[in-house]
Amino acid sequence: MPQPTTCFFANVKKLNEFRPGVTSLVLFGLEIEGDNSVYLEIRFEDYEALQIEGDHLMLGLEEAMESAELEYGILRNDWREMSEMEIQRIPFFVGGLPVK
Repeated sequence: MPQPTTCFFANVKKLNEFRPGVTSLVLFGLEIEGDNSVYLEIRFEDYEALQIEGDHLMLGLEEAMESAELEYGILRNDWREMSEMEIQRIPFFVGGLPVK
């Protein structure tokens, strides 16, 4: 049975030596065909100003959370579910053009 996808936010707990400017992460749940979901990890230098450092596609919530713990020290209880308003303010781009 498919799991509902959700978006999560957490502040970085440990500096990543390869991405020292990253201060917070969003795990953006995406629905795909079948029983699986994927999560887009969006790395922010400044979440309030929506300054995005980069992103990475993860093949599930477990993989995304394990990676965040290893790379940024974010534990499971550090994550919070995002509101619809927070989700809607994140900009998305395809081929360098904003998606509205």
